Amino acid sequence: MHTTYRLLVPLIFFFCIAGCSTQKPPSPIVFADNIMTINYRILVGEKLNTDQRVIVQKIIDDTFVEIDTIYNKWNLHSELSQLNDLPANQKKTLSPQLLIFFTYIDHFVNLTEGRFDPTIEPLHQLWKTYLEQGQIPPQNEIEHLKPAIGWDKISFKDGEFQKADDRTQLDFGGIAKGYCVDLLVERLMEAGLNNIFVEWGGEIRAQGQHPTRRPWSIFISKLGDRNPEHAIAQLDLNNRAIATSGDYYQSWTITLPDGQTKSYCHIFNPLTLSPLEVKTGSVASASLTADNCLTADTLAKVLMLFDTVDEAKEWIDSIQQNYPSIDYWIVVR
Repeated sequence: MHTTYRLLVPLIFFFCIAGCSTQKPPSPIVFADNIMTINYRILVGEKLNTDQRVIVQKIIDDTFVEIDTIYNKWNLHSELSQLNDLPANQKKTLSPQLLIFFTYIDHFVNLTEGRFDPTIEPLHQLWKTYLEQGQIPPQNEIEHLKPAIGWDKISFKDGEFQKADDRTQLDFGGIAKGYCVDLLVERLMEAGLNNIFVEWGGEIRAQGQHPTRRPWSIFISKLGDRNPEHAIAQLDLNNRAIATSGDYYQSWTITLPDGQTKSYCHIFNPLTLSPLEVKTGSVASASLTADNCLTADTLAKVLMLFDTVDEAKEWIDSIQQNYPSIDYWIVVR
């Protein structure tokens, strides 16, 4: 039941085979590694000399270091961890990078009417502790944490961070990957590259063209089927990004006192103060394209939070006039 419903897989290998003749087509230059337990792959669609390759790798390494030291809650010394440890009503000056990021978050919290809210972290930890024991947390413990939850429980006016409750904590795990992909693309473009494909943990953004002078292409696969011919969609990413959110990355099944079972996934709904239930008719995954990966990453996750696919479509359609590049694909369980 928890098998991946869809994967974002670059179609580079598929299209190369389809177009091969007696002459081998040009291939992109590949930079790949595993960072923070997640694989990344960066493809450059133009020639690079040795010095340029060194510069590209330095941009990549420096960007990942920045993500780790500022936005990573698992790094106990990161700026985010310092904010999470900060006592209530004590101020701390934000780095310029994190202040910019906070303004983006503020925009999306308002746009989604609170469906996106990184202050859900304390409830996430509460539910996870109980779910790993095969239980649901008592309602009184959930209610006890409510005063610590909500974007209005923090302030960052004039770059000074402050929170109203000691227990308030932030988690950027849901959007940091998309933001990192954006930073990589933009910094590589600033370095003079025009043809780039960046993917980290399934979040993708592409600029320019593949070295064969075609667009960078991906496909969204069906459940358990990576065959591009059976794909839900095949896309050309013309200076666009795509992200996918799904209920299959982490889940727990518990047995209720009456013998029935329920399954919950890792995605939390700030409006209900609970994780999403994995059940027939629920949204299993959502893929969304946008001009940048932060937007795609955030809105794809928000689409998961609606009770029905019709409600999800109605909401995303209502904001498309302000985001004309948005397109989306929703899989119902």
